[in-house]
Amino acid sequence: MTFLFIGLTVLLVLLAIGQARELLFYRNNGWDFSADSNINWLKIRRGRRPFLEFGPTLPENLASNRQRVCFARPFVMFCVGVLAAGAGHVTFHPEQWRKEVNGSKVTYRYIGTPQTDAH
Repeated sequence: MTFLFIGLTVLLVLLAIGQARELLFYRNNGWDFSADSNINWLKIRRGRRPFLEFGPTLPENLASNRQRVCFARPFVMFCVGVLAAGAGHVTFHPEQWRKEVNGSKVTYRYIGTPQTDAH
């Protein structure tokens, strides 16, 4: 679980750096989203159909610069952040989680905060 937390945190940092670079590029260009920043290494497709295609992504199936910068990347960053927070909680509070191994399947069950004895 530690490696998952570290990996998701690194991915979140890389996404945040890319977002900051793109925001600075578009701010310096007067928020003109018709210019392409050529910073993006992540191809973001739009619609449901393009996900089923294999091979090169056609330009008409790519999200616009405005959709990518204002909606898609912040949404991906939010999802990765939530997953990293969950993995971090399991990593840094192992006393609240019980690891159960059933064959090749490993599950973690939340057992809550231990309560002190009132007696």
